[in-house]
Amino acid sequence: MTDPRPATTVIVGAGLFGLATAVHLARAGRRVTVLESGTAAGATTAAGAGFVGLWAAGYAWYWDESELALEQAGLDFYRGLDAAGYDIGLRNTGNVWLALTEQAVLDHLLPFAEHPLRPEDARLLTAVETAELVPGLDPEAIVGAFIHPDGIQISAPDAGLALAALARAEGVEIVEHTPVVDLLAEGGRAVGVLTAASERVLGDEVVLAAGSWTNELFAATDRVLPFARVIASRLTTAPFGLGELPTLMIPELDGLWIREHLGGLTYGNGVGYEALAVRDSPADRRPDRPDLVEAMREHLSPIVSELIPAAAPVVDDAEAVQGIVSYTADRRFIAGPVPELDGLYVVAGDNESGVTHGPGLGRMLAELMVTGESPFVDASRYAPGRFPSRPFADEAAVAAAMPARRAVDARAAAATRVTTESGLPAESGR
Repeated sequence: MTDPRPATTVIVGAGLFGLATAVHLARAGRRVTVLESGTAAGATTAAGAGFVGLWAAGYAWYWDESELALEQAGLDFYRGLDAAGYDIGLRNTGNVWLALTEQAVLDHLLPFAEHPLRPEDARLLTAVETAELVPGLDPEAIVGAFIHPDGIQISAPDAGLALAALARAEGVEIVEHTPVVDLLAEGGRAVGVLTAASERVLGDEVVLAAGSWTNELFAATDRVLPFARVIASRLTTAPFGLGELPTLMIPELDGLWIREHLGGLTYGNGVGYEALAVRDSPADRRPDRPDLVEAMREHLSPIVSELIPAAAPVVDDAEAVQGIVSYTADRRFIAGPVPELDGLYVVAGDNESGVTHGPGLGRMLAELMVTGESPFVDASRYAPGRFPSRPFADEAAVAAAMPARRAVDARAAAATRVTTESGLPAESGR
C-alpha cells in the first residue's frame, strides 16, 4: 500500500509572509509552490527597516499577549537563521525609546515601565546612561530613555533572500516573474490560480500573501480586505564611522526611528508617508515619490544632527528607500481561512511590522492549515471573517477607523472628541 500523496499548497507572493508560511508548511509535509510576480523578497520586504522587538510590551497599546508571542517567534526565528549560517546581518542591539522632554517621559516612558507585559530586563535609563549605550548620542539632547535589551536588528533584504534560500532548501518551489491574475474555484473550493500567461497552477489549497496587492485577487470571493495602503519612506546616510548602536525610537517626533546601517544611519518618520488614497496613487512595487523624500529630509536633518552630531555632514545627502505598507482597520493582522471559499487562506496586513511578525504569522497559518489550530497565539484575532466581506467604502474610511498607535495619542483623540461634542475643555474630566 502506497503512502497518500502529500497535500499541495499554492502560495501567491514571495515576500516575508508568503515565504515564512511556505517554510512552515514544507516542514509539516506539504508540497509547496510559491508564485511571485517579480523577484523573491524584492518588493515591500526589501524596503524593510529591519528592527525587531517586543512592540506589544508597551509601544503598541492595542496589541496583547498574542502579538507578543508572534514577536517572540520572530526573534527566535531570526536568531535561528543566523545560527544556521544565513547572513542576515543580525545584531543583538536592543531597542531604546528616547524622551526629549519631561512630558514625553510621562507620556511614553513611564507607561513602558508600568506595562504588564514588560520584559524582566527592561528598564528606565538616565540621559547619561543612554549616551553610554548609544555611540554618538548627545546626552544634552534628551531627558531619559527606556530600553528593551532583547531587540535585534537585521538586514530586511538579506533576511528575505535567506528565507527564500531556506524555503528552497526545505523543498519549496519558488517561481519568479509569474504574476497571478485570478483564483480558480470549483464547487465552492479554491483549486488553484491562473497566471498572466494563462497557465493554471493547481493545488489542494491556496494562500494569498501578495501584500498590498492581495485585494486584486479577491474578486472571486466578493471580499475586500480592509487595507489602507501607504507609501513609506526611509533615509540612509553615507558611512561616517558610527559604531553599533541600539535602534532608537522617539515617539514624540511623529514616530521617528533611527538605527545604524553600515557605519551610517537609516531613519524615518511619518513625514515621509502618504496614503495611496490621497492622490489615487498606483500601488507600485517600489514607489518613487521624491517629494516625500525631500520633505522628510528637510524635516529630519536638523533633528538627527542634534541627536547625533557626527551625522551632520551626511544627513543632507541621505538617500531614500520607499515601499508600500498596508494598515488594517483595527491594526491587527489578517491571517486565516477565507469564509467565502473553502481551501482559500490569506496572510496580509503588515501594519508596518511585517519583519517582526512575519515568521510567527507564517507559523500560525501553517499550523491552522495542517491541524486546525495554533496553540501559541489567539488565531481568532487575525481571522479574515472578523470583518464583513465589504466593511468600508474605501481606503480612506479604513484609515479613519484605525486606532491611534500610542495610548497617549488615543487619549488625546478622545479628549478632542469630548471637547468638540460637549464644548467643555478637554482636561475638565481629570
